[in-house]
Amino acid sequence: MKSWKRVFTAVLAAAMMLACLSGCGGNSGNSGGNSGGNGGSNAGAGSSSGAKTKITLRIGSGHSESNPWITALEDHFVKNVSERVSAETDYEIEWVKSYGGSVISLGNELQGIQDGLVDIGCIILVFEASRLPLQTMVYSMPFSCSDPLIMRDVIKDLHAAYPEFTSTYSEQYNQQFLGIGVSDPYGFYSTTEVKSLADVNGMKIGAAGINLGWIEGSGAVGLQTSLNDTYQNLQTNVCGATIQPTHSCVNLKVYEVAPYYLDANFNVVPFNAITCNTDTWNDLPQEVQKILSEVGESYLDYEADYISKVHAQDIEDLKSLGCTINELSFEEQQKWAATLPDLVHGLVGTLNDNGYSGSEIVTKFYELLDAKGVPMVRDWDLS
Repeated sequence: MKSWKRVFTAVLAAAMMLACLSGCGGNSGNSGGNSGGNGGSNAGAGSSSGAKTKITLRIGSGHSESNPWITALEDHFVKNVSERVSAETDYEIEWVKSYGGSVISLGNELQGIQDGLVDIGCIILVFEASRLPLQTMVYSMPFSCSDPLIMRDVIKDLHAAYPEFTSTYSEQYNQQFLGIGVSDPYGFYSTTEVKSLADVNGMKIGAAGINLGWIEGSGAVGLQTSLNDTYQNLQTNVCGATIQPTHSCVNLKVYEVAPYYLDANFNVVPFNAITCNTDTWNDLPQEVQKILSEVGESYLDYEADYISKVHAQDIEDLKSLGCTINELSFEEQQKWAATLPDLVHGLVGTLNDNGYSGSEIVTKFYELLDAKGVPMVRDWDLS
C-alpha cells in the first residue's frame, strides 16, 4: 500500500510541474505579442504574430500591376512600408491586394476609398476631372511637357506652394493624401503612319476621359475608350489610332494592330494619387502613420525615375519589334495646339468656379516649366 502511495505522489508531482512549466511558457509568449497595444485598421483590429502586432491593410486600384505606376506602388510603397514598419515598430503589415479592378473598378477609386472598400488605394486621376479639377488640371494643358523628371519637379513645387493640391482629399473625400505619381509620355499609336496634323484629318482616335480635349478641332473624331479595350478597338477598326500611356500599350501589345508610334509631346501628367481612408488612418498607430506618409512622399521620386527608364526602353523595344517611330515637330505641335479650343482659359474658369486661384496656379505651372527650359507650344489665355 505504501509503495502504491509513493508512486501516486510522484505522478501527481510530475503532473503539477508540467502544468507549471506550460503556464510559464504561455505567459512569456503573450507578453511580447500584446506589448504593441491596439494596432487596428478598419480591415481588422490587429492580431499578434510572434513579437509583433499584425495590422491588415487592404490596398487596390482599377489598374493592374502591368502598369508602371502600380509596379512602382508594389516595388517601392508596399515594400518599403512593410520593411520599415517591421524594423522600426512593434507592428507588421499584412496586405490584402486587389489590383485590376477586382474590388474598386477603374475610374471609381476615389469613391471606393472614400466608402472604405479598401484602406489604401491608387486613384487614376484622368477619370476624376469633375471631382478633382485642380489635381487633374494638366490634362487641360496639352503639349506642355513629356519629360517625367521635369514634371516631377514641377509637381513638387506646386504642392509646396499650394497645399490645396493635397488637402482636398481630407476636406472633401474622407481620405489622407500619401503620394502622387506621373504617367509615362502619352503616345499616339495608329494603324496608318502619322507625321503631321494633316495626317489625322478624318481619323477616329480613341482616348480616355478628359484626353478627348486633345483631339477636338484637330480634324479627327475622338472616341471615349480606356486602356482595357484599346487593342480590340484598333483591331476591329472602331478607331484608327489611340492616345494612351506608352508602356501600358506596349504591355497590351497594341503595336501588333497599330504599328506606328508618334511622339507628339502630348504630355506627361500627374497621373495617380495614393490615399488612405480617413477612418482607417485614424485607427493606425502614429508611428505607422509617419512611415506611410514618408514612404508616400518618396514614391514620386522613385516612380518618375522608373517611368523615365521604362519609356526609353519601350521606344527601343518598339523599334526592335518593327514599329515605325516618328516625332511630331515643334512646328506641327504648334499647328495642332492652335486648332484646339482654348482649353487652358476654360481650365482657369473651372478652377476659379471651384474656389481655387485658377489664373495664379496655371501661370505658376507655366513659369516652372519655363524655368526648366520648356517652351509654351501655344500662347494660351491665362486670364
